This record gives sequence, structure tokens and C-alpha cells, in this order.
Amino acid sequence: MRSLLLGTLTMLLFFSPLLGKEKPKPYYPAALIDSTLKKDAWAVCREYSDEFILRDNGRATEKVHVVITVLDKRGDNLAELQLSYDKTSRITSISGRNYDAAGMYDERLKNKAIQDVNLTSEGTLYDDLRMKIAKIDTNNYPYTVEYEYEFSYDGLLGYPQWQPLEGYHLSVEKSSFAFSYPENMEIRYREQNIPAGCRSEKQDKGIRTLEWKIASLPAQKEEPYSPSLSAGTPLVITAPVNFDYCGTSGNMKTWNDFGLWIGKLLENRGQLPASRQQEIKELVKGMKDTTQIVSTLYGYMQKRTRYVGIQLGIGGYQPFPAETVDKLGYGDCKALSNYMRSLLSIAGIRSNYTVAGASHSRGITMTDFPTASQCNHVILCVPLKKDTIWLECTNQTEPFGYLGKFTAGRMALMIDATGGHIAATPLLTAQQSSQVRVANVTVDATGAIEAKTKAEYSGYQFEAIAGILTEGKKEQEKALYENLAVKGMAIADFSYLKQPDRLPKATETVSLSSRMAVTRSGSRIFIPVNLFNQIATIPSRVENRKMPVYREFGFLDSDSVVFHLPKGFKPESIPADKSLTTPFGSYSSTLKVHDDQAVYTRRFTLIRGTWPKEQYSALVDFYTSVISFDKMKLVIREETP
Repeated sequence: MRSLLLGTLTMLLFFSPLLGKEKPKPYYPAALIDSTLKKDAWAVCREYSDEFILRDNGRATEKVHVVITVLDKRGDNLAELQLSYDKTSRITSISGRNYDAAGMYDERLKNKAIQDVNLTSEGTLYDDLRMKIAKIDTNNYPYTVEYEYEFSYDGLLGYPQWQPLEGYHLSVEKSSFAFSYPENMEIRYREQNIPAGCRSEKQDKGIRTLEWKIASLPAQKEEPYSPSLSAGTPLVITAPVNFDYCGTSGNMKTWNDFGLWIGKLLENRGQLPASRQQEIKELVKGMKDTTQIVSTLYGYMQKRTRYVGIQLGIGGYQPFPAETVDKLGYGDCKALSNYMRSLLSIAGIRSNYTVAGASHSRGITMTDFPTASQCNHVILCVPLKKDTIWLECTNQTEPFGYLGKFTAGRMALMIDATGGHIAATPLLTAQQSSQVRVANVTVDATGAIEAKTKAEYSGYQFEAIAGILTEGKKEQEKALYENLAVKGMAIADFSYLKQPDRLPKATETVSLSSRMAVTRSGSRIFIPVNLFNQIATIPSRVENRKMPVYREFGFLDSDSVVFHLPKGFKPESIPADKSLTTPFGSYSSTLKVHDDQAVYTRRFTLIRGTWPKEQYSALVDFYTSVISFDKMKLVIREETP
């Protein structure tokens, strides 16, 4: 099912207004919406029907009718229609109209208001994808929009999915999805969170039809630390067994079969000019260590190429030839991974083209139900005897052998001569993704401080500051003021040292002073012991939570701060040691005072995982405790002479 809501559906014209002198009939008046469907809703899907008619392995038509009532301005984007199309999918008809709160025809959407735009994502140079967009521009709420459109497909790599609740703050009065296909064809479908009795089946004149219907779905609100909305709401996924796409044929019954099709797209695309081959052989001549060779060629590839998106023909799945990339110096993820694969091949090193999930795509989440849509990226895997090296080929500054959060911790499809094989991309532990800070803070008798802090960021925490490493001094200093957030801070000096490695690291050194971070009141000085790394935000409480608790990545923060106290002051109140261990992670802190020094240590760990929704309140309690501990203060008092 094409996303109408978060911007995946698309386009429209509007029906001619009703003619005649008889009293107009109201359609979809907002007053008829049940109050239970207005709760937490910005818009209500009054009606949705999707009829997908499969003709054969490569041809189909799809007819969609949708009606959305927008309750307030926050729901305007839910009424915007967006229909993407390319050479394999054609919009054959489109119509629509809109109504006021009473359900009376309001205003025609003019042809000039319909945009036909190039669907070019950031970094994309060439593509065949286009989109038609239309929306109502009004300040009168509530209002209702109605759309009807039809697609014709000539080339199918996937079938629709039906997700009645396509976005947060949208409720559904009724929604249906019908899938018709010749009874001698084999298709696949999977249901998730579908109530019993929603599906019906029938056969007529050699055509089998599966239909799902559902009604009265209340709106969902975003919940902190939750997986995707589809994880807990109704969803039907359909997929082919055999498919025809852009002049090719394949089978998708298993991941191995799908991998065979992808492998065919790579055939005869790895050749490089003889001059380039000779250059590569000279470059690695004399090198004995395979990892060194891979690293050298990876750096060579990064210097010679840059990423651009290319979506032409079957460019979404087939890479440009390596020779083309070598000549032009650019390519998309497929082309650059294939190019790197060719460079390694010249050096006699085998590597595997790997289809993976990246960014918002979680990769292969259904290991027993192959679909082309589960992955959106290509990387390269280099299996060695005692090691496996993963290469991200689209980033010219990515450390060798490091896969960041963009692709980490996902199941991917590794391609070889025998087909596709599911493999896990590496995932760093919380300890590998660390921020380790050591600081010395001198406090004078007025409460003013001078401090030197050295922090090492590694793994995924390295990514948090990686962007500023290439910025100018002014931008770096601005980021430091935001990140350290020491009250009244004045930075005297700072520096960064990047240590590129398969586990990348960067060291941040800062000299600073402040007259506001520590306060003096009378004879007492109040010193916040966690001066540099306080947790400031507690996840909001959620009543009647619906989704499980999910954290994608773990991390470790370790802080060690030595306070040099002013002479003539003695401790009056020393914070007690704290220690917490929970299913989500752990926390510990200590403060030891000896003579004119106080040494504060802190370890805070959060781990990756999924927990039942009933444990969310325990997570909030954990954060609440940590924030309370982070606010502790050492109180010292000036001795009376």
C-alpha cells in the first residue's frame, strides 16, 4: 500500500462539481466521526480501498480510493497526495475533490496546482523516478479530501503492502486491501498484528482474490524508545515468487534465489582497463599482509571516487560497470562497491557484494520471507581466514573497516556464485562505543574554576563528533560551548586529534575557566561533581503504553574528575556512592576526598535491546535516578581561623 500519510502516496485532479439545481448531498461530514477516533488524532482516514490486480509475473494494475478528514493544521501533511512513478509504473488516471466540515463540495484543485517533479534525493545525480504532488491550501478546519488514482505496472519486483495506520496521530474508520491474481500463479503474503476474521478469500473464473478489511482503529501517539509503528500495528506484506523486471526474470522464494538474480546483474561489470590493472598491481607490489592490501586499495578508491545517486533503468539494482566508474570518478553505492570489488580482484582478493539496510531501513528483518524492499544499500564484505573486513564505499572519510550506525547490527544479503546468503553486519558493544573523559579542575576560594579536560570518543560516540572534526576552529568552538554546557564557561584553548582505525577514535582536549559553574554562599562552596557530562532529559511518562521498549545502540560514558580544592576549606557534605544495575544498563559513581583533593568517578552504560512495554516505567525510573545522581554536589566550608 502506497504511503498516503507520511508522504508516500501522491497525486490528484478533482472531480467536476455536481451540476443541477437539486440540493447537494453531503459527503463525509466531520460530525459523523466517532469521538474515539478523534482522540490523539490530527486526521481520520474515513475510507481506504486498494485493489491490486496481478496479470502475470510482470504486469498489474492498482486502483486506490482514499478519503481523509483533517482535524487541525497538524494533519495537513496527511492530506497531501504524493504518487511516485518510473518507467515500470505509470499513472493512468487520477481524480479527487475536497469537502468542508459539513461534507459539502468546497473547491476544485486546479491542474496548475498539480506538480510533476523529479524525485531526486540528496546526492542523486541521475534517476528515472518522478512524483506527482497535490495538496489543499486552506485554513478552514476540519476539511476532507478524496482521491482516486490508478497505476499500470510493466515490470514487478515487489507487490503492495497494506498498513492501515500509516502514521502517528491518524485514526481509521475503515480500510481494505484486495489482491487478485491468476489461480495458477504462486504469490506470498505475511500478516502482522491482523485480528482474526479480517481476511476473506474467493475464486471466480480462474482468478483468486484475497481481501483484508479492518475498521475503527484509534490513532497512535509517538512513544519514546519504541520500534517502528508497523511493529505493533496491522500490516500485510505481499511478495512474488517469480518476477519479471526490466527485461530480466528471477525467483524470490528464498533469499538464495533472490541472490542468484542479483548476482546475474553483476556479470561482466567488473572489468577495468589494462592500464588501471597494472597500476593496482604496482601499488600493492611487495605487500604480504592481506589486510594492508585491502586498506591500501580502500584508500585508493576513496581518493579517486565520490558518491552520487544513480537510478536509471534497473539502476536501482544493477551497478554501472567498474570501467565506467573508473572513467567518471563517481557512482552510487552499488557502483562504488562493485568498483572496489574489482580493485580487490586485481590483487587476487575475493570479496562479496552485499545488499544491506541503511539508515531508517533495518535490513533483513524477515529472514524467512524475502522481499526486495527490506534492503536499500550496498556495501562490500571481504572474508579473510581469520577476519572479516566490511567496507562502506560511499564515504570518502570513513575509517577503513568500520561500519557505523548507518549499517551496523543488521542482517544483510551477501552475494556469491551460489546465490544469496544472510550475514550479520558487525555491531559494537557499549564498551566499544565509549566516551572516556579525564579532567583536572582547580577551584579557588571565590568559587572560580580553571579546568583541563581530555575526552576520547570511540565507535558510535566518535560519530557524534566526527562532523566537527573537518570544520573550522570557529565552528568547533561553537560546538564545544553547546556540548560541554558548563555554566559561564570561557574556552582558553582546545584541540582535536583523530585516530582513524577499524574502531575509530578522536581525542578532544579543552582548557577552560568559569566563575559560575561553582557557587560560593557565605563560607560554603557548592561544587557540582559531574561538571561535564550530566544527563539532562528524562523520557516522558506514558500511560497505557502500546509499544515495546527498544534501544538500537548501546554506549558507555566514563568520567574521572580530580578537583583541587582551595586551602582552608574542609568537606562539609560528601555525596554518597551510588550504584544501579537494571535490564537497560548500569550506573555507578563515587567521590573520594583526601586532603585538598576530591576524586569523582562515574560510569554510565546503556545497552542495546528490546523489552516488554511493561518495563518502560522502570526505564524512566532509571533515568530519573541517574539525573538525580548527576546533580549531586560536594559542599566544602571555609574553616574559621
